Amino acid sequence: MTRPLLTAYRRIATTDMDQARLDLSEHFCPHVLEPRGRDRPLDVIHNAAVIGPSVTLNYLTYGNGMRITPGTFDHFYLVKVPLAGTARVRVGDRVVHSTRNRASIGSPTEPVDMMWSEGCEQLLVYLRRAAVEDLASGDGDAAPVVFDPTMDLEAPSARSWLRLVHLAVDDMEAGGALFRSPLAAVHFEQTLISGLLALQPNSAQEVEQPTRACPPAVRAVVDLIEGQPEHAWTIAGLARHAGVSPRTLQEAFQRELGMSPLERLRRTRLERARRDLVSADPARTSVTDIAARWGFFHLGRFAQTYRARYQELPSQTLAG
Repeated sequence: MTRPLLTAYRRIATTDMDQARLDLSEHFCPHVLEPRGRDRPLDVIHNAAVIGPSVTLNYLTYGNGMRITPGTFDHFYLVKVPLAGTARVRVGDRVVHSTRNRASIGSPTEPVDMMWSEGCEQLLVYLRRAAVEDLASGDGDAAPVVFDPTMDLEAPSARSWLRLVHLAVDDMEAGGALFRSPLAAVHFEQTLISGLLALQPNSAQEVEQPTRACPPAVRAVVDLIEGQPEHAWTIAGLARHAGVSPRTLQEAFQRELGMSPLERLRRTRLERARRDLVSADPARTSVTDIAARWGFFHLGRFAQTYRARYQELPSQTLAG
């Protein structure tokens, strides 16, 4: 067994099959568990750390070999990354032979049937269905997003995405300081989901949405950002406010302002952070406090971005 992840977020550790079924069904969805191995006893460990409203990181092992049959996930996507052992995962009519170099992805509308080897341990990234589909389209009538079930973890884009996942795992194991700010948690979730949509082939990439000029929508969203930069805005939420699709809004922002809506939001938050640094008492407030207040969960990156814009470090501004 490798070192279990997220041990401070233990949900269950049991050798009782009924208890394991109950816990895992409550956390994920109802499903059938069938022990398959003979050489090892059942030894279930499930740890689960909630990042925000849309992403949960899970560590799961059964010890024994196990067949897991959930049918369809319905309300969530699940990226399954083996840490030890192997798994044979059927998603719809595709079969993924999952190893440490190949993850599998289950989409809500595709039936799933899994066979985990003895000693299989997996890092499971749970993504709320509504959050993924909102970010993919923002259209309430949009078709469900279906991912290609095979993720090549040797691909550079997948390695980058997995590093982001492990950044979150490491931070949660250290106490979760990065995600105590709701803004930081939502920003991270948006980054994680949009990264997956960009790197992994999926049905939303195949749908071309019409582009139309919409300066009024751009103005409306800029006003919203300026008026409420502290709100945990998402692309889908901004697009709904403007009455356009996320893709149309993104293209309009690039055309009119040369940046994305979220880049405009980050710039506004950076300006507000500078304002707070200028007015704060350095004896009572730290750079970390102000950065977290405005959703900057990576302090080094915040300092780098701040210095590039204002030609000084945040600590220098705070010191006066």
